[in-house]
Amino acid sequence: METTIDIQAEHKRVREHCGVFPLDSWSLVQATGEDIFTYFQSQTTNDILQLAMGQGQNSAVVDRKARLIASFSIHRNGEHSVVFLIESSIKDKFLKHLDTYLFREDVKIEPLSYRLLALQGPKSAMILEKLVKKVHLPEKQNAITSFQYLESEVLAINKSLTGEEGYILACDSSLREKIITALREAGEKWSPLPISPETFEVLRIEAGVLLFNKDMNEKNILPETGLEHTSVNYNKGCYIGQEVIARIKTYGAPSVALMGLIFEGNSLPPLNGVIKLGNKKIGTLKSTTFSPSLEKIIALAYIQKEHRSPDIEMEVVIDDLPFKVKTSLLPFYQPQTRKDHSKKLMDRALKIYQDEEDLEEPISLLREAIALDPKHANAYEALGVFLSQQGKLDEAIALMKRLVEIDPTEIMAHSNLSVYYMKQGRIEEAELEKGEATAIEFERLVTQNMAKKKKEKQAEADKKERERMVGMFEQVLEIDPVDQVANFGLGSIYLETGQYEKALPPLEIVIKENKDYSAAYLLLGKNLEKLSRNEEAMEIYRQGIAAASKKGDLMPLKDMQSRLNQLLHSSDG
Repeated sequence: METTIDIQAEHKRVREHCGVFPLDSWSLVQATGEDIFTYFQSQTTNDILQLAMGQGQNSAVVDRKARLIASFSIHRNGEHSVVFLIESSIKDKFLKHLDTYLFREDVKIEPLSYRLLALQGPKSAMILEKLVKKVHLPEKQNAITSFQYLESEVLAINKSLTGEEGYILACDSSLREKIITALREAGEKWSPLPISPETFEVLRIEAGVLLFNKDMNEKNILPETGLEHTSVNYNKGCYIGQEVIARIKTYGAPSVALMGLIFEGNSLPPLNGVIKLGNKKIGTLKSTTFSPSLEKIIALAYIQKEHRSPDIEMEVVIDDLPFKVKTSLLPFYQPQTRKDHSKKLMDRALKIYQDEEDLEEPISLLREAIALDPKHANAYEALGVFLSQQGKLDEAIALMKRLVEIDPTEIMAHSNLSVYYMKQGRIEEAELEKGEATAIEFERLVTQNMAKKKKEKQAEADKKERERMVGMFEQVLEIDPVDQVANFGLGSIYLETGQYEKALPPLEIVIKENKDYSAAYLLLGKNLEKLSRNEEAMEIYRQGIAAASKKGDLMPLKDMQSRLNQLLHSSDG
């Protein structure tokens, strides 16, 4: 009997709760020995010497022309030990490459027989902590730890493959099945939903997670894939392929590079389809899916430099079929933190209470919000109020005491304790908590006053330094009126000090003389916004986005895109 896959339901579960699935297409490789860090520093694109115990990083190995051999993440799990998380399809090629350059170094590299299990979703940590008591899970991306479960070792790597927080567990095959069974039997509130390969494919494309031999291969130079933003350290020592990668960073962007496409209509375009604008080939299509998050068909695609500005609509032909597309920065889905999800739960709880005057569901939602973000003071306060309305003052008091343990300086917790004690007739304790709240408030005011004085002193020093810099820039411009550094510096200072009219000429000169200077477009746009010349600012941002896209300047590009979207939204309103 054929099983129907509910991708929408599975997708929602991962985005709001947690999903679990075997990760059989990925493997772990272990490297041990006293020379592993110096050896891999000469082979990998990231700086492995920066890794402390329990930390991890994304990285890659490339050939001398910077073409990809493998991409992976590295995780330090011992003084002389690391593990690599890598797609199984490229594991053998990766091992062969490493063995080629391994001579007399004390390095032993071998595949691990562990099987992998992925938990993905905002409640992944809560569910694992429920399953394994007293485990301290790694909180930072790519961090690694180990714990005992049923007297066997389990490795846990903090790893997002979907855009949500998540973990990858590594253990032997029999133990993995026992963990899956235990998760299945944990009850509706704690049990993660099994996720099909089809749903994982949707989630990872939304998150911009690339697969080897599908979205990239050995013909791609690393900067074409976008992996350099997370997998390359430009300040480390020499490694194979470094010169090519550094040269592309210094002198421009690759002629083609990966970005997102959003499609109008319901027709899925073909994998590896050739994208043409008119009669000219402008790109090649890769992974494609329907995105429940955007309610649109999306795709990863390699696009030529002159067409890589985001939010550009085009009517293209892909393998002789017409499509209307819009370019997009990756990822399509912006990851949300536990704090984001916690706030959503609190907002939902308050809305239900306001609309229905019901307490049970809001209380349940607020408990979840606090479990996701144990420092969410507003959720504590709302839950305390609801519990007190039910007459559960002892529980409300215990809740506030828990918040005090987490953050002893939280005034609201002490104030609420005072109120709840007073309702119980515990006058002395109420007065003590009231006094504690007053003392914290006084200390905070003193601290703020000291910080204010320090800030004023620093502002005076900054003012003198700016005056010195303005004088120096003006001297340079007397000799060379179009000097890029002097004009940019002068425009920056005038913008920072609120002299917006004076900031315009030098910034306009920079852009006129240096049409690919992304940071200058960003500053000029900000300056025009300050002058309420929003239409001009939007045009400058569009020009700057195009320049930054071609050059690969990701940070100013994202900033300009965000500011342009805000201006467009405000103009529509």
